[in-house]
Amino acid sequence: MASGVLFGLTAALCWGVADYCARGATRTVGTFLTLLVVQIIAVAAFLVFVAPFGLLQLAALAHAPLSTVLAAALLNLLIMVGAALLYRAFAIGVIALVSPIAAGFAAITTLLALIFGERPTVAQIVGLILTLVGVVIASTVPNPHASQTAPVALAHGQRRRLLAPGVIESLAASVLFGVCYYALRDVSSLGGVTVAFIGKVADLVALGALALLAPVGVYGWRAWRGARQMKASPELLARTCIEAKTTVQYPWYALRLPTMDGGTLGRFLVFVIPTSLLDTAANVAYNVGIDNAGALTSVVATLSSLFSVVTVLLAWVFLRERLARWQWVGVAAIFVGVALVNW
Repeated sequence: MASGVLFGLTAALCWGVADYCARGATRTVGTFLTLLVVQIIAVAAFLVFVAPFGLLQLAALAHAPLSTVLAAALLNLLIMVGAALLYRAFAIGVIALVSPIAAGFAAITTLLALIFGERPTVAQIVGLILTLVGVVIASTVPNPHASQTAPVALAHGQRRRLLAPGVIESLAASVLFGVCYYALRDVSSLGGVTVAFIGKVADLVALGALALLAPVGVYGWRAWRGARQMKASPELLARTCIEAKTTVQYPWYALRLPTMDGGTLGRFLVFVIPTSLLDTAANVAYNVGIDNAGALTSVVATLSSLFSVVTVLLAWVFLRERLARWQWVGVAAIFVGVALVNW
């Protein structure tokens, strides 16, 4: 149980810092490019820093059931969709609001674990409840300064929305995370590190294919092919497609290559590199945690949800967002809950 607690807390710390950095990356170049570069860096890190030490059980994959490998890839693809939604929420919403909503995935994962047979002790159940309540209180208490950092949608002539920007995206991400992170236990026989690697490779392949197909879907195949045959520059290509009246507004998930000067590129790299490395480390910690003998998925998932508190604390330190008195009560509840989980 102690190792499960350790891996859950490690995942929370890494995800919390990664999400804070992802906010800066997505607001610099957009969601899709951030996701694509995150996967490239992650796969490269696996091959350069992990594979030489024999931590990747690639030889065992040849003897593993194909259905298990494909299930691992599919689950990670769905998790990536959730990450895309969450990154989008970070780009358009207030981090202190959307992050805790995403952290609610632990409630779904814990509920599924209890339904399908996990039986934590009374002290652990109380600890899980306290931890979840603490996450909600510490993360979602209204911040009087949050509106100063939120994008002002009304300034651009948009109508007042029933839900704040990013709420729908973070809710969808929470559901995807909750179901998929529970289902990962069914492919844990491949090894936590290997499952994470399979996921990053699958994500990179999917995003690479989308990057190649996005211009076709946006501009239309005929206009795209004709301009490419003329070896047109990106600017000429866009103008040609516009004149052909086949272009539409780029969807948020499509590949956009912004014009980046040295400062913009440097800012992007400062954010995207730690986002990728820490997100990968968190995935590995979570996978290893639920694969560890004696560790409960409900415990690892609940402790992993503390990433939201880490993100809010970083916003408090670096964005000067003040913590309300009740938020400190939430933090105290979290500490008590973690102690009970490890009872």
